Amino acid sequence: MNLDKHARLVEYQAFCEKTYVPIFSQPWWMDAVCEPENWDVWLYRQGNEVAAAMPYYLENRQGGLYITKACLTQNNGIIFRHNTDASPIALAKFENKAIKEACEFIGQMKLAVYEQQFHYSFTNWLPFFWQKYEAIPRYTFVIEDTSSPDIVWSGISSKQRSCIRKGERNISEIREINPEDFYDLHEKVFLRQNLQCPFSREFWMRLWHACKKNNAAESLCALTNKGEVASLIFLTHDSRSMYHILGGSMPGLQSLDTYDALIWHAIQLAGEKKLVYDFEGSMIERIAKSFREYGGTPKQYFRIRKVFNPDIIRKEAEDKIRKLCPKV
Repeated sequence: MNLDKHARLVEYQAFCEKTYVPIFSQPWWMDAVCEPENWDVWLYRQGNEVAAAMPYYLENRQGGLYITKACLTQNNGIIFRHNTDASPIALAKFENKAIKEACEFIGQMKLAVYEQQFHYSFTNWLPFFWQKYEAIPRYTFVIEDTSSPDIVWSGISSKQRSCIRKGERNISEIREINPEDFYDLHEKVFLRQNLQCPFSREFWMRLWHACKKNNAAESLCALTNKGEVASLIFLTHDSRSMYHILGGSMPGLQSLDTYDALIWHAIQLAGEKKLVYDFEGSMIERIAKSFREYGGTPKQYFRIRKVFNPDIIRKEAEDKIRKLCPKV
C-alpha cells in the first residue's frame, strides 16, 4: 500500500468515527468484500476537515477499469458530513461542489465505466446529471420503526401473518449456525434454481469473520420439529439499520413457511436493537412482492453510472437493439 493511500485510509477511518457511514462503506467491510488492494477512497476537504468521502471498489474487466459494486454490498457512493445548522441552500451548494469535484476525480481515472449504488438517503443526483451521468432508480423496502412488535405485526398483510404463524408451528428452534454449514446449505438454495452461488466459500468466510469481529452480524437457521435445517438468514447491522443480506428455504421444505417466520424473528431482533430493518432491495418482482408483504416502506435509491469507453457504449446500444428487434 502506498503512503498516500495509507494516509487517505487513516483520514477516512477518522471520518467514519465522526459521521454515520453505512456498514457497506466501512473500511473493515471494504477490506473483506474487495480485499485491501482493490479499493480506495476519494476525500473532499473543507479546510482541514474531511467533509465528504467516496469509497470505491476497482475491478479490471475485458473492457477496462471499472468502479463498480462489490459482491453483497448494497451501496457505496458519496457520504456527506452535513452541517446540521446550515440552510437548505447552503447544503445544496455544498453537495453540488463536492459532487462536481468527485466527477472531476472520476474523469481523471481513465475508467471504462463508473457505476455505484448510493444509499437511499442520497437524493440530490442533479449535479451528476449536469456531468452527463445517468441515474437508474432502484428500490428497497424498509421498516423504519421496529420498536413495537404489535405495531409492526399490524402492518404485515393478513396473508403473510398466516404464513408466519404456520412457519412458527413448524419451527422447533432458531439458533446460530456456523459459517461452514451456512455456506453449504445456502449453496443448495441456488442449486435448487439451477444457479451457481455468486460468491466463493473463501469470500464468504472472509466476510463472515469480519462481521463477527465487528459484532455486526447474525447467521441464523430455523430447525423443523425433526431437527432439520429448514431455512437460513444472514443479517448485518450498523448503528442505524439491520440489513437482510442472505436467506432462503431449503429445497423441499419451502412449503413449511419457516423462512417467513425467520424473517419475522429478524425484524424483532432489529426492534430489540432499536434499528431500522432494511430488506436490502430487490428489483426481482416476486422477491419485491414478498418483502412488501411485511409492511415496509419502499425507498428509492440510485445506481449512478457513466460509461467512458465508446466500445462499451456501442455494445450496450447493440444489445438493446437486439432485445427490441430479435431478428435484426
